[in-house]
Amino acid sequence: MVLVLALGDLHIPHRAADLPPKFKSMLVLGMIQHVFCTGNLCIKEVQDYLKTLCPDLHITRGEYDEDTRYPETKTLTIGQFKLGLCHAMAIRQRSCSLFLKLLKDARRIYSFMHL
Repeated sequence: MVLVLALGDLHIPHRAADLPPKFKSMLVLGMIQHVFCTGNLCIKEVQDYLKTLCPDLHITRGEYDEDTRYPETKTLTIGQFKLGLCHAMAIRQRSCSLFLKLLKDARRIYSFMHL
């Protein structure tokens, strides 16, 4: 089983001081194999924290990210799946062809398991 953490629009520290404690308590070291972030981490410290959870970190740039080295879109292959990541602003600004579009709802925490 492969466990993937997909998140975006964290806006730390601009709109939130940290990840919600309930969410953070679910993040167990060594269990997550891949982290996908669709932008707006905002500061390097958040990226550093995510790397402690899993070194296989895939990030695309949001409009509030300080690090402009993140790509606007990213395509990767994990096992038999080909995935495309981008921030929602990249879709609005130009047409973006994706194999998988990760959407988020900032008010809810979702957990999915595929066996």
